[in-house]
Amino acid sequence: MRKRASTRAREVLARDVEMFAVAGYEGSGRRGELHAGLSGPEPALRLELVPTGGRVFGGAFALEVSSAEPVLPGTAGLRAKGRGVVRTQGIDFRARRDDPAGTALAGALSTDASLIRALGAVHFEQIRVEADGRAVIRHMGGSLVWLLFPPMTRPIAISDEQVRATADAIRAFAAAGRRSAAG
Repeated sequence: MRKRASTRAREVLARDVEMFAVAGYEGSGRRGELHAGLSGPEPALRLELVPTGGRVFGGAFALEVSSAEPVLPGTAGLRAKGRGVVRTQGIDFRARRDDPAGTALAGALSTDASLIRALGAVHFEQIRVEADGRAVIRHMGGSLVWLLFPPMTRPIAISDEQVRATADAIRAFAAAGRRSAAG
């Protein structure tokens, strides 16, 4: 079943690439079976379906949308957590221990009103900043869930509105990176 889910995940990724056309992006090549590059408005994007969850009774391939290149200064990496139960009322970025550059960047991103507003419109599962400075959003849509009992695969669609909101959020990360470099 996992093999069938992987095959279906490739189809879901192809559909995700097509969906990003509403935000002005087009496919610019594949880096692997479950990785695709997108060119268009800056910054260029990278889509990836990442296996998550269980492997015995089922699992998922979650859509991660990231900047293709670093848009923020390098740190040891950051994680973000949304505040609010029904509606996002803020996002707290956290750095790893003993990372002063990461702590400073986390503070700047947590108080960046335009970034928080852009991220508040995204239906995300997880947000992180990789050590190299690439912003990554694990989206709730654009993914695939699979079960062994009963055997099934189910794609979770991503809407045009969410495609635009996610692309806008990555652009907001890039703008925040420019502001942190200037200040």
